[in-house]
Amino acid sequence: MALICFNLDGTLVDPLRAMYHSARLTCEDCGLPVPTWDQVEAVVGYGPVQLFAGLPGMDDPARMAFVLERYWTLFAEEGVVRHRIYAGTSLMLARLKHQGHRLYAVTVKPARHARQVLHHFDLLLSFEDVFGGSAQPPWKTKADVVAQMREQGALEPGGFLVGDRADDMAAALANGLVPLGVTYGFGSASELKAGGAEFLFQAVSDLDDWFKERLREPEFLDSFSRSE
Repeated sequence: MALICFNLDGTLVDPLRAMYHSARLTCEDCGLPVPTWDQVEAVVGYGPVQLFAGLPGMDDPARMAFVLERYWTLFAEEGVVRHRIYAGTSLMLARLKHQGHRLYAVTVKPARHARQVLHHFDLLLSFEDVFGGSAQPPWKTKADVVAQMREQGALEPGGFLVGDRADDMAAALANGLVPLGVTYGFGSASELKAGGAEFLFQAVSDLDDWFKERLREPEFLDSFSRSE
């Protein structure tokens, strides 16, 4: 059985509408310039810290902490429902789970908010666990999140990490995982290749087909799973 880590944003779900909505309301509430759609899109996968860091007055740690607390409150209240799941994701995860593979979600988003998103799409029970960042400093990179998994004994050599950004690929390589890049998210093929992606996939269906060919364990039905 294989260990497979899935990045959340840009790999399982499209968070752009959720992030833009939450960032816009946060900036309006806090008297900050409202970012453009393109500015928000540029930081998908890296978290709102990078988005807010360049705004006036955000070099004050207390101010940053206040703004981020407001962002995550709005995200939980109004942002979760604005995510979009990529077609084929639910069936792919259900099939892999029924084969007995160990699935983990990894994200720089705070773990509790990642769980909210996964629960919204009835995906949470597909995963052994969710590893995420923090809503307050110190901020974690994807490499930090995956390193935490290793420290807790959740990783094993030869597993896979699926993501849409170069830092996903770098985190995989740094922790003995096979880096699988998806180009339907927010990172380009060139970015993923530069990060060390071993394989690239243009759609969830392509990724699912590759897993079907690579991992041939028979499926078994879990009567307690709602992931499908």
